[in-house]
Amino acid sequence: MILKFKLKDAYKFGWEGLKGLAFNSKEDFERASAAMFEVTGKHGKVKSLVSDRVYLVLEGKGEFKINEEVVPVEKNDVIIIPKNTPYDYKAVERTLKLFLVHTPAFDESKEVKLE
Repeated sequence: MILKFKLKDAYKFGWEGLKGLAFNSKEDFERASAAMFEVTGKHGKVKSLVSDRVYLVLEGKGEFKINEEVVPVEKNDVIIIPKNTPYDYKAVERTLKLFLVHTPAFDESKEVKLE
C-alpha cells in the first residue's frame, strides 16, 4: 500500500501563534500522520498519551522545552519526543517552520494540555 498526500489537499488548523496544514488524519492512516506549520508564538505545554513525535525544523530558530530542559533548535534539526513526555516549543525569531510526524496518527482525544 502506498499513501500519498499533497499540500494542496491538506486541511488548515491552528490558533494564535500557530498556523498549520495537516496532510492526513488517523482516518486516512491510523499508524502515522504528518503536518507542516509555522509558529510565531508559543505552542502550549502538552503531552500525548499515545503518539511519539518527530519534528524537523524547516526554517528559523526556536526552543523546545522537554521535561523542563530547554533545547535550542534551528534549520535541519530533528527533535524526537516520546509519548507521555511533557513539552512545549516557541519561535525565538519571527517564524519557526516545522514538519511533524505523529506515530501513531494524531488523536485529539489522547492529547493532554498541561497549561
